[in-house]
Amino acid sequence: MDAKLRELSSISDQQSQVTELKALTESCINAKDVDGLCKLIQFVADDSVQLVVSRAVLQVLVEAVPGLGQDGISQVSKYAIEAFKERRTSFDEFDAKFREMYGEFLAEAEDYMGAARVLCGIDFENGRYTESSKAQFYVRITELFLEEDETVEAERFVNRASQFIFSCTDPLIQIRHKVSYARILDSKRKFLDASHRYYQLSVDSLQVAGKFVAEDDLMHLLSKSLTCALLASAGPQRTRILGVLYKDERTRNFPIQWTILEKMHRGRIVSKNEVAAFEGTLEPHQKAILADGSSVLERAVTEHNMLAASKIYINTTFEEIGRLLAIEPQQAEKIASRMIQEKRMGGTIDQVDGVLTFEGHSGDLAGFDSTIQALCVRVNDALDEIQKKHPSFTVDDEVSVK
Repeated sequence: MDAKLRELSSISDQQSQVTELKALTESCINAKDVDGLCKLIQFVADDSVQLVVSRAVLQVLVEAVPGLGQDGISQVSKYAIEAFKERRTSFDEFDAKFREMYGEFLAEAEDYMGAARVLCGIDFENGRYTESSKAQFYVRITELFLEEDETVEAERFVNRASQFIFSCTDPLIQIRHKVSYARILDSKRKFLDASHRYYQLSVDSLQVAGKFVAEDDLMHLLSKSLTCALLASAGPQRTRILGVLYKDERTRNFPIQWTILEKMHRGRIVSKNEVAAFEGTLEPHQKAILADGSSVLERAVTEHNMLAASKIYINTTFEEIGRLLAIEPQQAEKIASRMIQEKRMGGTIDQVDGVLTFEGHSGDLAGFDSTIQALCVRVNDALDEIQKKHPSFTVDDEVSVK
């Protein structure tokens, strides 16, 4: 091969050189001579070969490489990407095609990070890519980063895809973009937003491009929505999404999550055994340990149980609420304080006596006291009127209500 290439390099006629190099390329392809093809790539990538000759040969080669099989595609593509480094601007089109092939090979081999890095090397701003194709590539790169839980990189590329997604005419790419965005929110522990997006997808994505989406895929999205809703911080917004999920009869197909959903929706205390069963269904990022040493799930359940307790008690000590929620009194006070401050629960805290008064009940009592006071005033006014009209009615006869 080396001798043949030296011979071809001495041909001065451009067309003749192209013809001979194409013939050599086809010979190597037919023989599945990977080493020969790599040497050929190195030859045409050299700046001593005229660009028009190199491009003509590479066009033949890049179209034929898929016929070499996975190993051949991997070796030739990897070699080509390395060979084009010094003259990448001259071979940008071919570099991109080899990167596409090598990236998909790595993805098939489950080297998702490697595949993402290879595809990131493509210059999408060279004018050859439509907005639709940019969206498609950026969504694919996002998915690859998400497979490795690289949320920061995934978010960067999903945001790029967002700039072009409305120009994309492929509804499947649009769905994949929405799913990727929901997965990023999920990974960043923005569970409430993620739950809404997953649920909307499970309802709106019944058909894509005229074809029905597999029921398993829709149920998978619903399961993710349900899990994220249960992990979200307790409060009015979560209550609303829990209500939506509770009314969706499909959620009953997930017995572990359904048990907790029903209790949370009805404002009942969730037990430790139920929490342990649910924890086994969570993904690694959903088991993250927070700054206070508790897990995401533990905080979500404790906050819910705090709200559930507000339906039982008018007021209670932190010692008592701590026993009920199986946490230390100091932790119970911190949780209650945070929820009140964030307006996710109404109430007041008496730090001197260590008492938590729930606002709903204190408001009811205040209203009751006001009613009694108004009644007393009206009774006394009535007695005054009686005395005016009936002077014989003496103080001894008066019955005053105070």
